[in-house]
Amino acid sequence: MSYGSEHIPNEIRQKSQEQRLQITWDSGEIFSYPMEYLRVKCPCADCCGHTPDQAKLIDGKQGVTIQSLLPVGRYALKIAFSDGHDSGVFSWSTLFDLGLQQERYWQEYLEALQAAKKRRKPSIIPIAVVS
Repeated sequence: MSYGSEHIPNEIRQKSQEQRLQITWDSGEIFSYPMEYLRVKCPCADCCGHTPDQAKLIDGKQGVTIQSLLPVGRYALKIAFSDGHDSGVFSWSTLFDLGLQQERYWQEYLEALQAAKKRRKPSIIPIAVVS
């Protein structure tokens, strides 16, 4: 049963060394998602807002990893990331679309970062040394 999604995953594999999540779909497609890509494309209300004009440009997430994957019923995955963000529930439809459109979405993201003068690398916060 697809639970509102045209496609459902047959296998979900976290590839920690490669910082990727690989999903094999019932349609035969296999998508390999960089963890950073999933983090910046998180569909939660905090990241996307309730309307498109409220969406945030998420920057500084290069190197972020997945801490946990939890099934949500039979229709989604809840992903917790190493930066503490854990409110994203990725439906099968969303994940399939993110895989199918990965090249286009990633390029749009990189262009938006450049336009906003933001970057993928996390900011380094200097620590004051007191003697």
